[in-house]
Amino acid sequence: MKVLIIGANGQLGKSLYNTKPENLDLISYSKEEFNLLDIENCLKKIEKVKPNYVINAAAYTAVDKAETEKEVVEVVNAKNPFKIANTLDKLGGKFVQISTDFVFSGLKSSPYQTNDELLPLNEYGKSKALCEKLLLKLNNTKIIRTSWLYSPYGKNFCLTMLRLHKSCLDKKVPLRVVSDQISCPTSSFSLSSVCWEMINNDEIFKNKQKIFHWSDAGVASWYDFAVAIGEIGLKSGLLENKSQVLPIKSKDFPTPAKRPNFSLLDSCDICDLLNLERSHWRFELEYVIEQIKLIN
Repeated sequence: MKVLIIGANGQLGKSLYNTKPENLDLISYSKEEFNLLDIENCLKKIEKVKPNYVINAAAYTAVDKAETEKEVVEVVNAKNPFKIANTLDKLGGKFVQISTDFVFSGLKSSPYQTNDELLPLNEYGKSKALCEKLLLKLNNTKIIRTSWLYSPYGKNFCLTMLRLHKSCLDKKVPLRVVSDQISCPTSSFSLSSVCWEMINNDEIFKNKQKIFHWSDAGVASWYDFAVAIGEIGLKSGLLENKSQVLPIKSKDFPTPAKRPNFSLLDSCDICDLLNLERSHWRFELEYVIEQIKLIN
C-alpha cells in the first residue's frame, strides 16, 4: 500500500513519518517538493506516484497573517487540496484532509458535533470551511477536524511557551496567557495514530460519514495549557525553573484574527468506529516534552 504525505516538514508530517506502520510504502513531500501554490506540478506528481492514500498535512496556518492574504490562503487551504483530491479520485486513491476547530464560531457551551453549523470567525477558518465544502462533493475523502495541535517540531504553542517560560524568568516578568478561550490541546502523535488507524482500517472509507473529530481527552484554556507546560517541563528537567503564569482575557491580548471562545470537539464517532480510547491531554503533553528533550 502506497501512502503519500503532503507537508512532510510540518509538525504533523514529521509525526506521521516517525510513527508510520511498517507495512506501508511511504512517500513524503516537503513544501519545496510539493508546493500547493504550484498545482500543475502537484497534480503531475500525484499522477506519477498513483498513491492509494494521500494525507494532506500541509496548510497555511499563520492565522493572523491570513487576514491580509485571503486569496493565497484559499488556494493553499481549499481550492488546490480539492483539485488534488479530485485527481486522486479519478486514479482510485483516497484522500485524508486535516481540518480545524476554527471552522466553528465558539458560541456553543457544549462540545461541537461533526454536523454542527460552520461559522468561522477568521480567514483561516473560512478557508478550511471552504475546503470541507468542496471535498464533500467527492466520495474518496475523509476529513478529520482537530484542535490546538502541538508537537516537538516546527512552531506551536508548546514550544513557544517553553521558550517564554525561560525568557520571562530571565526578565523577571510574569507570563500572561489568555484564559477565556477553551478547547483541548492535541498531540501530533495522537493525531498521527488516528490517521494511520483510518488507513489501516478501510472500513472507515466505506462508512457514509465523511467528517470526524479528533482531540485528546479533557478540557483546557490556553492558560491551563501554559501552566501545565511549565509544570511538566520543570518536572522533566527540560526547564530549570518555570515562570509565574497569569490569566488574562482575550480583549487584553488583541489579535488581527478573532478566535472562537469555545471549540471543544466531540470525538465519540471516530472512537466508536475504530474502537479507540483517548488519552488525557496532560498525559500526551508529558510524552511530547520527553520527545523534545530527546531532540534537544
